[in-house]
Amino acid sequence: MVGASLAGLRTVEALRRHGFEGSLTLVGDEPHLPYERPPLSKEVLTGAAEAGVTRLTSRSALEEDLAVDLRLGRSAVGLDPAAGLLRLAGRGDRAAEAETVGFDALVVATGARARQPFAEPPPGVLTLRTLDDALAVRDRLRSAENVVVVGAGFVGLEVASAARSLGLPVTVVEAARTPLSRSIGAEAASGVMALVRENGVTVHCGRTVRAFTGSPQLTGVVLDDGATLRADLAVVGVGAQPNTEWLEGSGLLLSPAGLCCAADGRADDAGRIWGVGDAVAWRRADGGGYSRHEHWTSACDQAQLVARNLLDGGRRGLTAAPYVWSDQFGQRLSIVGETDRYDEVREVPRDGGRPAVLYARDGRLVGAFVFGQQRLAMLCRRWVAAAAPVHEVPGWEQGARAVTEGAGVPADAG
Repeated sequence: MVGASLAGLRTVEALRRHGFEGSLTLVGDEPHLPYERPPLSKEVLTGAAEAGVTRLTSRSALEEDLAVDLRLGRSAVGLDPAAGLLRLAGRGDRAAEAETVGFDALVVATGARARQPFAEPPPGVLTLRTLDDALAVRDRLRSAENVVVVGAGFVGLEVASAARSLGLPVTVVEAARTPLSRSIGAEAASGVMALVRENGVTVHCGRTVRAFTGSPQLTGVVLDDGATLRADLAVVGVGAQPNTEWLEGSGLLLSPAGLCCAADGRADDAGRIWGVGDAVAWRRADGGGYSRHEHWTSACDQAQLVARNLLDGGRRGLTAAPYVWSDQFGQRLSIVGETDRYDEVREVPRDGGRPAVLYARDGRLVGAFVFGQQRLAMLCRRWVAAAAPVHEVPGWEQGARAVTEGAGVPADAG
C-alpha cells in the first residue's frame, strides 16, 4: 500500500476484514500516522481543535492489531509492475540509499498535493493540503491583520470562512468571472457567492495575481489590473495535482487527472496494480472517460471495493453516487453525483433556505447541489445512484427552469 492516506488505511482495514492473512506493508511519505483532511480547513485552522482530532488510527492498531509493516517518512520513487518491485527513497542521513520492496499486489494511494503556481513566493504565502500546512496557516492566522485567499474553490472558501470566524478581514481573488461555475454550474455558484458576500468577504472575480510585495514578509498582493491588496497572509487554493510522478516509466497509463484505473480499480491488465483516492482517475461506468473524485466518501468507497476485487478477482464497480460536502459560514454545502455534465437544471425551492439545484441528463437525475438539509442531500444521493427519471423526483416539475439556453455537457467533459 503506497500512501498512508484515508484511502490507503481503509484499504488495509478492508483487506484484513475480508480475510487476507498475508503480509501488508503501508508506506507513507509523511511522518504522521494516517489522518483525515476535512478538519484541516475548519476546526484545526481556527484552533477549535488540536491536530490530534484528525488522527484515524494508532501505531499499535496498525502494527499489532492489523499486523502491518508500517513505513512512514518514506517516499516511493519508482515501480516495476512486471517484476513486482517498489523502490523507496532513503531517509535521514541515509537519504541516498534507496530500498527495494517486493510485492504480489500493490495499491496506489499517494493522494494529491496543493498546486503552487507562484515561484518562490515570500513568507506568508501558503497552501493548504497537509496537516503541517494547516498548522502553518493556523500559526499565521493568530497574528494576521489582512488575509487574501487566492482561488474561490471550496478549500479557498473554507479558509475564508475560518478567517472570518476569527474576525479577520478577508479578500478572495478568483480568476474566473463566475467562481465554481465549471464544477457546479452558474445557478448554484451564484448562491454560494451570495453566502460568501453576506458574511463580509470581499470577492474579486475575473482577476489574477501578478506579484507579491514585501520582503522578507508579505505586505501585499498585486492583481493583474495593478490594484494592490493589503495582506500579511495569503493562502493559495487553486486546485491539486495527483502525486503520480513516481509512476513515470512504469508502463501504467497516466494522465493529468492521475493514474488511470478501470471502473473496478485495476490499473493494469494483470490485476497486480490498483488505485484508490485522490491520486487516481477511475473510468466512468458509462465508459465515457476517466474521473478523479477528491472526496472523503469516494476514498472510502473505492477502498472497500478494491479490497474485495483484489482478494477474489471480482470486477465490481461503484454503485454509490459521488458525494462531497463543504462546511463554510455556518452552512453545509453538499454536492451529489455529476454537476458538470447535464442538459437541464432546475432550482427547487425549499422551506426556509436557498433552493436546491438539481441536474439532469437525458431525462434522469445525475446530480444535485444542496444548501444545508442533509436529509435531502442523502435522498438526492439515492436518486442519483438509481438514475431516477426526473418526473419521479419531488419538486422537479415545480422547480424553476434555471437554464433555458446553453446548458449541456461541456466539450471537454471526457
